[in-house]
Amino acid sequence: MRCWDRAALDLPPGLVLLTGPNGAGKTSLVEALVLGCLGVSPRTAREAEVVRRGAPALHVTVDLDGPPGLQHREIGFAPGAGRRLRRDGVPVRALGEWRARAVLVFLPDELRAVKGPPAARRRALDRVLEASAPGFADDLVGYQRALAQRNALLRRVRAGQASEDSLPAWEAQMALLGARVAAARRAGGAALAGPFAHWLGELGGGPAGRLELEPTPSAREEVHEATLEAYLLRTLAERRPREIAAAQTLSGPHRDDVLVAAGPADLRREGSQGEQRTAALALLLAARDHLRATAARPILLLDDVLSELDPRRRRLLLEAVRDGGQTIVTTADPGAADALAEPPDALVRVEGGRLAS
Repeated sequence: MRCWDRAALDLPPGLVLLTGPNGAGKTSLVEALVLGCLGVSPRTAREAEVVRRGAPALHVTVDLDGPPGLQHREIGFAPGAGRRLRRDGVPVRALGEWRARAVLVFLPDELRAVKGPPAARRRALDRVLEASAPGFADDLVGYQRALAQRNALLRRVRAGQASEDSLPAWEAQMALLGARVAAARRAGGAALAGPFAHWLGELGGGPAGRLELEPTPSAREEVHEATLEAYLLRTLAERRPREIAAAQTLSGPHRDDVLVAAGPADLRREGSQGEQRTAALALLLAARDHLRATAARPILLLDDVLSELDPRRRRLLLEAVRDGGQTIVTTADPGAADALAEPPDALVRVEGGRLAS
């Protein structure tokens, strides 16, 4: 895939450093690991882009040892033929059934989880909930499906092609599933707030780190969990005329945001590049702690995470991820391990699309 014709790599538990110059293929190895665990690329939504130029297909196998035991996982993709999944030699049709949940990824684009649009911050929170809250992924997919149907109907009503009498059926579905999504995000945001503040301070990001869910509409913040469904249903009905005119649903869990702050500073808008990177890493470590406590110890895949950190923060981060689990860090700096009090558990050199050590 990408620049790799073939590669086989045995990665031990603990801290693994993948080193090599820019363009050597380190990020492609991380991408392959994410594909083998989650079934999607962290770099693109177009699977054909992952296939190596000139190759007919890609195939990734991963032997993953975790709480369910040792799993042999396979994913293949060929343009025009689609994706094929296997677990322990048995075909799996649904990606949600095949996906390994306890994997956290940091790529340079992960700064979007702090400085990007609200959808990026929602997605960062939702990934944690998908791994730790049973049923959340299905509720979220169901809510998004009902939202798409309501939005399509709103456009038809505005165009005079349908009656608004059909809207309440989709609104009931949105209220039911939206209440579950909203409750899970509320609990998840509260659970991550303390660890986020801790790690922001530990990584030198300043005091008083704050992570808070900002629901839409904002009045939903005061609504008790037991009445969330009724509140959402009432809100959809009350806003129906305005949303018919706009031909879209203007409020609800699909428009939630997450405040990421240090003291009074809203890092989404006011943070420097370094402060935003530190906040993104603090969020990732908070997610790791939450998953470790509620689900399973996650694998951390950190790509090019050290390049914009000063030596002190490099050391703090590398020591922070040495928690007994498995962490894979890519870096173009061959001396990155020098910051550690003890050497990494493995050091792998990558050069020109091949493994040098």
